[in-house]
Amino acid sequence: MSLPKSILNHQIFKNKKTPNAPWIVLLHGIGGNSKIWYKQIKHFKKGFHVMTIDLPGHYPNPEMKEWDVGYSFDLCSDMILRIMDEYEIKKAHFIGISLGSVLIHHFAKMYPERMYSAVLGGMIMQFNTLSKTLLAAGHMVKKFVPYMWLYQLFAHIMMPKNNHKQSRTMFIVEARKMRQDEFFRWFELTKYVKSISRNIEKCKVPRLYISGSEDHLFIKLLKKHVPTDQYSQLVELINCGHVCNLEKSAEFNDSAISFLEQHKYVHEKDSQGA
Repeated sequence: MSLPKSILNHQIFKNKKTPNAPWIVLLHGIGGNSKIWYKQIKHFKKGFHVMTIDLPGHYPNPEMKEWDVGYSFDLCSDMILRIMDEYEIKKAHFIGISLGSVLIHHFAKMYPERMYSAVLGGMIMQFNTLSKTLLAAGHMVKKFVPYMWLYQLFAHIMMPKNNHKQSRTMFIVEARKMRQDEFFRWFELTKYVKSISRNIEKCKVPRLYISGSEDHLFIKLLKKHVPTDQYSQLVELINCGHVCNLEKSAEFNDSAISFLEQHKYVHEKDSQGA
């Protein structure tokens, strides 16, 4: 299949035993790329077709004129939708981490009919006082300091403990492959995080949030939200930080697969009706 040049870099991992298996779309966080899913893919593809997508502005995507002109969560969602259409994927389960989870919230509000369910790791519902202060400081100095200084500072504040080191190191290493102007575009988009999750409880897409108990900047606000949302549930991983799919991969995988299996019947119903 010949794909347009504007389509985001992506990889397909097919379930060879079940041609009509449902799809999972995996979305990484800011500064990272699809390498972050290396502990998930072999487990997920046992029961699903898996697609990883590298978000615009992230390695190894080329420069894209449409992104350069009008970068936004809307445009990013449309780029993801375009890939699904190219592969004739009518619906998929979505799994994200960090800002990838925020993007899934946005996608779910724009295109709920294209989603079976969502697993949202390290979800950022909104920023607390400390994270707001850090972001404000970042915006003030971003023109004067290298973006990697900011990124490393935020990485150490978000993931400060020794058991967070693997996640912290991987994100920093991969972020070095990102251009500075692209980093600041995504940094600018963080101001929309709160509005993206506003009224998400009205979205009928089933959602499982998985967060580490040590995700100190974000988990308190998430725990406050979940009881008010009939379509969501929360799994809290003990002694785990922000990038829970790496730090507690076995628990993350088990929780995600169990949840997706619960909603497989929707795919089977759609397949029978096709």
